[in-house]
Amino acid sequence: MANTKKYGVLLYGATGFTGKLTAAYLDQHPDLTDKRWAIAGRNAEALAAVRATLTSDQVDVVACSLDDPAAVESMVSSSKVVITTAGPYSLYQGDQLLGACARLGVHYSDLSGEGFWQREMIDAYHDVARQSGSKIVLGGGVDSIPSDLGAYLALKGLGIKPQEDTYVQVTGKYTEYSGSFSGGTLASGRARQAAIRSGRLTKDALHDPYILAPGAQGSDREERTLDGMPPRFKQRYESGNGLLLPFFMGIINAPVVRRSLALAGVTEQVSYRECCAPVLWSRIAWLYASRGLGFPLGQPIKFIPKSGEGPPPWLLKQGAFCVEVSAEADDGRRVIATVSGKGDPGYGATSKMLAELALCLMKDRRGVPRNSGVLTPASALGDGLVTRLNAAQDGRFMNLELS
Repeated sequence: MANTKKYGVLLYGATGFTGKLTAAYLDQHPDLTDKRWAIAGRNAEALAAVRATLTSDQVDVVACSLDDPAAVESMVSSSKVVITTAGPYSLYQGDQLLGACARLGVHYSDLSGEGFWQREMIDAYHDVARQSGSKIVLGGGVDSIPSDLGAYLALKGLGIKPQEDTYVQVTGKYTEYSGSFSGGTLASGRARQAAIRSGRLTKDALHDPYILAPGAQGSDREERTLDGMPPRFKQRYESGNGLLLPFFMGIINAPVVRRSLALAGVTEQVSYRECCAPVLWSRIAWLYASRGLGFPLGQPIKFIPKSGEGPPPWLLKQGAFCVEVSAEADDGRRVIATVSGKGDPGYGATSKMLAELALCLMKDRRGVPRNSGVLTPASALGDGLVTRLNAAQDGRFMNLELS
């Protein structure tokens, strides 16, 4: 891409709850100190209000409706990287923004957890983005950076190569996911139900573990479920992993990891599954109980949030997440990658991850694969994103390591 772009990063959806958090994080980031960037969305007045909360003199405001193709193309062409928090993407014309980026060679990421929509974008724009040189990165927040980079690190530690005659079971086990209920996640769930009712999401696609990896052949030793756990799985004990329970985000994260495996050419020898440990629920219970659900602070948790609503300030800061990703080969080799971070996973942490991913797309070259298309965090940015996240906020935000 040419270096004549007006903006390094353009954040669309900046007036929503997560968008405001992302804008505030970018506003203070040293990588944008002397670079112009922009906040964007549909409502000029709401954008001006967000702009008034930012301190940098490098921030512009761009009002643009996604139902105006010419305006979208003009906006996208002004930036090196576009990120968006304006979901559900299947309902709010997310394809217009992603598609323009794919055609114009502009890098892109979002927070979509709508697997059927992500598959539509793969089918429509993977080859387009490969031709233009655009990296379209799926799963740019807590869904699904920790799982995807954890699997990437574990397999790298094991030294697995394509066509190697070894089967590897990769297990993402969440031990902490302390945060709030997400209005955006609930809205995505409603979008998914609407897609089922309309026929846009078929029964076969609904249960396809390789929905994001069309044409991939999985191992005959894996479970053919979205999260990779056995059908109707409730609990099981495994030597080396302990007691395993279902994890509600596994059906979103696992297909993204499988796309990474497919792009690496190892789906026939590597399987991925995702679950959680019982301690996850005890940590959530302790955090909620120790703060009286936020009532003593005058900041109660909203258990049925509306889209655009988020957690109270205390939970934004005191939430946390941790996933242990083990890779175990059938020859006995085993490594574990641990990915952990501070902040409410769905908001405080997600906004920072999306911002750091955007800056990695904008700036970083070392450790970043030279590829393009509709990708994943691991396949698009690899070691470059690992290094950046470990360094974020002077190393106080996330920790990604092998053990």
